[in-house]
Amino acid sequence: MTSRLKSPLVFSVTLIGLILLNAGFSAAQNRETDRVTVYVFLTEERPEDAVLNPELPSDQWQLEPLAFGPQGNAYYFDLQQAEYLGTQLIQQLQRTGSRRELIKMVGTPVEAMVLLEIVATRVQGEIQGRSVGVGGQSSGSTVTTMAFHDVLIARLTIPNHVYTTDFLGTKVDALRTPAVVVAEQVERFIKSNADGLREANPQRP
Repeated sequence: MTSRLKSPLVFSVTLIGLILLNAGFSAAQNRETDRVTVYVFLTEERPEDAVLNPELPSDQWQLEPLAFGPQGNAYYFDLQQAEYLGTQLIQQLQRTGSRRELIKMVGTPVEAMVLLEIVATRVQGEIQGRSVGVGGQSSGSTVTTMAFHDVLIARLTIPNHVYTTDFLGTKVDALRTPAVVVAEQVERFIKSNADGLREANPQRP
């Protein structure tokens, strides 16, 4: 019976291949560990401080005045819309390779360094415009109307730390939707604060 022995050359090539493979695996592990973990969620129950508005169905509510945006605006939460926007936000946060290298979406808050809660999906605010007279000419007077707009307000918190900030996304055009705008803001925040977020929750994966 003939025994098959590896030549020194083959053995060397195999050894180098294993070293490179292990190095690549270690680098991939480091990149995996370095990613900031994010959990996106929403609250399905009407908050205690919601405005009592009998005209709204049970899965919608008006929020107490927020410190975000122009004074006088009224913000609303729609559960179905929030679920849709939450899904869109998760997709946007993983849309590009650079975001996937920076951010890891997780399925539980225990795993997360950053929590993102969908807190508002619609705003009613004032729109000002010039009144138009006969012949399409502006009369010079200003007309103020109230209008509803779809928005996304995502509230960022850091587990075990007293820190909160809100990101507001409005629809710019067909491609730049509220979720797209908020994802850009969240990405910039995490990129600027990545080291601090990792240090704030070192035990999280």
